[in-house]
Amino acid sequence: MSEVQRKRGRPATIDTDAAMQALVELFRSKGYSAVSLDDLSEATGLSRPSLYRSFGNKLSMYLGAMDAFGQQVGEMAVPALRAEGPLQSALANFYDAMLSIYYRDSDVAPGCLVFGTAPSSAEEAEIQQRLEFGITSTDRIMRDRIVQAASSRDEADIQMAVEIAANTLIAFSARAKSGATRATLSAMGQRSATAICTLLNVD
Repeated sequence: MSEVQRKRGRPATIDTDAAMQALVELFRSKGYSAVSLDDLSEATGLSRPSLYRSFGNKLSMYLGAMDAFGQQVGEMAVPALRAEGPLQSALANFYDAMLSIYYRDSDVAPGCLVFGTAPSSAEEAEIQQRLEFGITSTDRIMRDRIVQAASSRDEADIQMAVEIAANTLIAFSARAKSGATRATLSAMGQRSATAICTLLNVD
């Protein structure tokens, strides 16, 4: 379906899902500050008035894109982490699912919209709040899965494992944008999963 479909005698109908996906791809490729209104209009195929009516101002578009990206992660990657089975497999599968989101193909990696672009624009209070939420949410889902597998371990070990797990994911975006291949980062994720399970003495 085209992003704008015109019918005689009726106002234009905007495919907001397609337009939002275009915003996600644009913002995670260029970041918040570097994107112009012309970029937004070109990427979505919408005029500026249509963009404003559908998504608000540029900041609202970026925040909406952050939320849409987070929803994509929740649908595509989080279930792999929560799946039954050994912790090491769950972590490795989660990392691979995240990499499938980060990479357009085997060589090009726009990376993570939240961890890859938001830090450079965190002076905007609402972006900073979304970034903080993304980090705390990542910590929480990692902790829940790790505690499930290693509930008898000391809190210090649990916390260290959570930090290793979450920081591995956060590092992926910067490494991907610097040119690291998907295979390289997949291997990094597997090593991180192994190190966490060794620390906790679990499978």
